[in-house]
Amino acid sequence: DPTNPIKALCSLSLLTHSSHTGKNKVGEVSGRDNSASPMITYMQDNPSMFRLRASKFLLLSVLILSQFLSTQLLAQRSKSPWQTLTGEAPLVIARGGFSGLFPDSSVTAYSFVSATSVPDAVLWCDVQLTKDGVGICFPDVTMSKDSNIECAYPKRKNSYHLNGVPTQDWFTIDFTSKDLKRVSLIRGILSRSPAFDDNRNVISTVENIATQFKPAGFWLNVQHDAFYAQHNLSMSGFLLSVSKTVTIDYLSSPELKFFRDIGSRFGKTGPKFVFRFLEKDDVEAFLVDFKKQSPYETVYQVEETLGDIFDSAIEDIKKLADAVVVSRLSVYSVSASFFLTGQAKLLQLLH
Repeated sequence: DPTNPIKALCSLSLLTHSSHTGKNKVGEVSGRDNSASPMITYMQDNPSMFRLRASKFLLLSVLILSQFLSTQLLAQRSKSPWQTLTGEAPLVIARGGFSGLFPDSSVTAYSFVSATSVPDAVLWCDVQLTKDGVGICFPDVTMSKDSNIECAYPKRKNSYHLNGVPTQDWFTIDFTSKDLKRVSLIRGILSRSPAFDDNRNVISTVENIATQFKPAGFWLNVQHDAFYAQHNLSMSGFLLSVSKTVTIDYLSSPELKFFRDIGSRFGKTGPKFVFRFLEKDDVEAFLVDFKKQSPYETVYQVEETLGDIFDSAIEDIKKLADAVVVSRLSVYSVSASFFLTGQAKLLQLLH
């Protein structure tokens, strides 16, 4: 009886025990005459085969019982339906708002989350700094892909080394917060609808998003702390200042030096620190720092990739971060044609 594994186990135990104690004992257990029973005749003629099959049934019943008892224990520990470590519901994190439809980091995208998602959804803001040190919610330090900056300021394209790579684009550090009032957000992925690419999607400051939406959780992602430091802008200074009026629940970055610098300055009531792993072959600023070179050099002289030095960096990550974010390709290795080739070692090391 699969709905009553304890009863099934007891019945099969009696049956198995009887097969080992003589031909007529089964009839004694059942309390019936053996002479007219085909099952009893089979048992008497094939005692070895019956014992083997009975043992298999007993093993199956033990497994069923174990599963039943484990389920009961888990139910006693937590009545939550969620299969998480704590039994709490998983976080819904809206990266740049509802950015799959609306322009990333736009007020429209954040508003749609408030209207349609769970009440405790976490709003994710990619923090960038302007020339005058104002923190804005914008997907990247380069602006051409996610805004109409090229139309607003066609002659202000610039070139910098970004993570050691010469990059030409429009950069947030070349514009004041006043300059950016003429710029609007657009879709960052061209395959998506252009219907919302209009001048109503202005660039918002971190304070504006936090004040306007009062999210249950606020996640700030810092992608290029070392780059801003090269240009005399302090991301740590901005975050410590804004934290006086804005509650920061999560703070993520791919740069270890950033966490070293800001970790002790927030105190025990500060945000949870989340280390972000980018793609395996990306060369990031934190690698330069880990190699004990200056993170502020104009040109990064680094050839190692994340995969090459991860074994050494893992201990620092464990000390500095409360959690990690990994890319999809960090979980399973894939071939050049995107076939799975095996599990990557990253998660095993992190566990």
